Amino acid sequence: MIAIAFLAVAMLQQSSPSTSESASNSPSDSTDAALEMAVSPVDLSSTFVGRQVCSECHEDNFHMHGKSGHASTFVSTRDSDVAKKFVGKTLDAGEPYGLLTYSMDENGLRVARVDDPSDQSFPLQYALGSGHNAVTFFSLISDAADDTIGIEHRVSWFASDDHFGLTPGQIGTSSTTLANCFGNSVHDEHMRACVDCHTTSANIVDQNIVDLIPNVNCEKCHGPGGEHVRQARLSNNPPPFSVGRDDWNAESELQLCGECHRLPIDFPPKQLREYPALMARFQPVGMLRSKCYLESSGQFQCTTCHNPHQASTAKSMEAYVNDCVQCHQENTSDHVVCPVSPQEGCIECHMPPMRFEQGMTFHDHYIRVHPED
Repeated sequence: MIAIAFLAVAMLQQSSPSTSESASNSPSDSTDAALEMAVSPVDLSSTFVGRQVCSECHEDNFHMHGKSGHASTFVSTRDSDVAKKFVGKTLDAGEPYGLLTYSMDENGLRVARVDDPSDQSFPLQYALGSGHNAVTFFSLISDAADDTIGIEHRVSWFASDDHFGLTPGQIGTSSTTLANCFGNSVHDEHMRACVDCHTTSANIVDQNIVDLIPNVNCEKCHGPGGEHVRQARLSNNPPPFSVGRDDWNAESELQLCGECHRLPIDFPPKQLREYPALMARFQPVGMLRSKCYLESSGQFQCTTCHNPHQASTAKSMEAYVNDCVQCHQENTSDHVVCPVSPQEGCIECHMPPMRFEQGMTFHDHYIRVHPED
């Protein structure tokens, strides 16, 4: 996710995130009325009901999801606790951008350059990221051609030690426009992906987001639940919903998770061959080159180890090790058994945590004997 240009800051001072955001935060109100009808003219198969409605039957998953990073990936800066940390701060954006100061108005967070004699400020509209690693601000503006572009702010907040620092990927970049002083530009499908991968539903229209359902909620992966809920309320034994597809398999799951967590197709061949350390940020890429996947006949998948409704950190290291041991049994010949430590230490040896810019940490999902081992 990366961003770019500037047309008129003065116009943006009057703008704010679309009011459809607040209307979409609770999509269940209007949906419930429709669901009470035995026959409805509305196409409920494409109707979002909201995670609160899902909790009627899936209470455990609802509560697990609420504590996960997926439940807090997108919010207006006016409602962001992280954005409030920036207010009144003066932070260094690095050369050649200098110092930035932050303030809050009724529309959200704003940023200005200390050495700008015009004292113009720039709106930081949205806070993206769960906060487990970091939160970065994102804005939509129009460029000189009146096209919508995104600006990924140059300074982010990092959870490792509650500090501010340069956004990953923005160290050493240069500015071509006034907007670039505040962050890198993101265009077209990359701009849409920034928004899509942090929301359940969102459409960019000019410099606004409409039909917004923030965060990665139930219906991001399972699809709109209107018809499923209608049938569930009419029947004591409703058909299973899952992801709404009969042909769902391990490959389907990889494509779904990889849409945002990245797949090999998203990277140049040279980078895939060399597999630099930064690739550990993109878990499916590493997993797909692991023997655990390659020799599993397509059965090894994300949910082999992860509950998609639960924060990955909520599961203990012992439980993850047990996932490894369940396959790599000492009394079978189906899987290689570690000759060094067959019952413990699997993760720290074969999926070690990799430390990145600003203290962010990701476990390497290229499961292997590491060269240094």
